[in-house]
Amino acid sequence: MDTDFEKLLDEAKRIAYKRTLSYYSSCGHVGCALMTDKGNIYSGISTDFNCSLGKCAEYAAIAEMLKNNETRISKIVAYSAKDKIYAPCRKL
Repeated sequence: MDTDFEKLLDEAKRIAYKRTLSYYSSCGHVGCALMTDKGNIYSGISTDFNCSLGKCAEYAAIAEMLKNNETRISKIVAYSAKDKIYAPCRKL
C-alpha cells in the first residue's frame, strides 16, 4: 500500500469515533484526512445535529487546509467509525 495513503488512513481511523455531544448533536461518525500537494496533512470529523444540519468530515478537513492557505489536495480518505473506508463525499 502507498505509505502516504497509510498515513492518511491511520489519521482518519484515529479520529473516527462517535461522540454524543448532547441529545441533539453528535460528531465523529466519519474521520477524514487529506494530503496537499505540499505534503501537509489536514483532518476533520463529521458533525450531525437533529435539526438536519451537519457537515461531512471532508468539508472539515478541507476547511483546515484552506485556513492554512493551501488549495490543492493530492490524496484524501474518509473512514467510518464502523470500520469502513468511504469514498470522499460526492459533493466535493
